[in-house]
Amino acid sequence: MKLTYLMFLCLVPSGLVWAGEIVLFGEYQGKNIFVQNPYHRSASTFCTTSVFVNDRLVLDSPKVSAFKIDLSYLEINDLVVIRIEHLEGCRPTIINPQVLQPVEDFKFLSTEVDNNSIRWITAGEREEGIFEVEKRIEENSWQVIHKAKTKRGLRDNLYAVSAAHTKGQNQYRVKYEGESGNLLYSLEVYYTHTDSLITFQPQIVTSQITLSDSTGYQIIDFLGKVIKKGQGREIIVVELKPGEYYLEIQDRREKFIKR
Repeated sequence: MKLTYLMFLCLVPSGLVWAGEIVLFGEYQGKNIFVQNPYHRSASTFCTTSVFVNDRLVLDSPKVSAFKIDLSYLEINDLVVIRIEHLEGCRPTIINPQVLQPVEDFKFLSTEVDNNSIRWITAGEREEGIFEVEKRIEENSWQVIHKAKTKRGLRDNLYAVSAAHTKGQNQYRVKYEGESGNLLYSLEVYYTHTDSLITFQPQIVTSQITLSDSTGYQIIDFLGKVIKKGQGREIIVVELKPGEYYLEIQDRREKFIKR
């Protein structure tokens, strides 16, 4: 099965930042996915902030301790990519990830990251092999941060290694290489590491936007086109035409008006 790397953007309740995500993918086999959703006491809400299925938002901040991801509208063997975004300090648990696909061949069932660790579940490990956890350090450059041997179990092998977060957005993937030369990558997962929510001002701007802390940013027009991006605290917008735009920071979008 060909793998496609995907990234999804979402808005979260004011004052809360989603910090980790779980990615699950496979082929639909006629069963739905069930998720346990712990309560985050310090945030006074439940862990999950958003659930996407194939780039479509299907659940927004579900206020229940357990929920179902309904896949019944799909056809058997349709490709399914599920992304569950959650708050820092707690994470949901996928109860039945194995129902998405058969396990005759090696596959990544899920990949997830939070404040402390990177975890993945595999199936179909018929031969000895090596996992390498990689972190993106530049645009087209990845660095190996952990290695692990396969357990050679056909079903539901869970692995976990410590995370290596730096401030800002962190991007990871897991590479599998079998003894026969079989090579496969997991989907990429993302984690935003920050001490506080980064804000900006003003919302009605003539020449410059100022951020509360240095971070990567993108400016997007009302058609969804990225027209400016960079890194820093000050964003010059003199060249923008008057109108409404979106500032993308910390994996969220905020609207502003250019006069």
